[in-house]
Amino acid sequence: MSQGQGRRLVPSYLAPGGSSAPTRNSLQALTVLIATGLPAKSHHTPAQQRLLDLIARGALTVAESAGYLRLPMGVCKMLASQLVDDGCLMARTPLSGIPDGIRTPGAGRPPMSLLERVRDGLLTAL
Repeated sequence: MSQGQGRRLVPSYLAPGGSSAPTRNSLQALTVLIATGLPAKSHHTPAQQRLLDLIARGALTVAESAGYLRLPMGVCKMLASQLVDDGCLMARTPLSGIPDGIRTPGAGRPPMSLLERVRDGLLTAL
């Protein structure tokens, strides 16, 4: 363990600020979170503020956000769902949830070779 990667000062289960379940079940790991430009409100937790700061730099999926924030996916979904409800974030469903007639031409599944290269890169990064 390198310096600066010690134990979290605040346990993950405290990050949502008392919420025990997300306010919406529509958020999935590949749901894209997009900032609306609205600032955090007074009732938002520090973890929600960190999520807003992260998304302000560019859209990310729920899974990516959880990774950057070093939080479990379920906790990140709770944080994001409250921010979506408050209008601070927009959530865009992944392509698999869109009916075939609405998909953009050419937006099909990526080739297997690309997926294998991404997997290999992720394994190398670990």
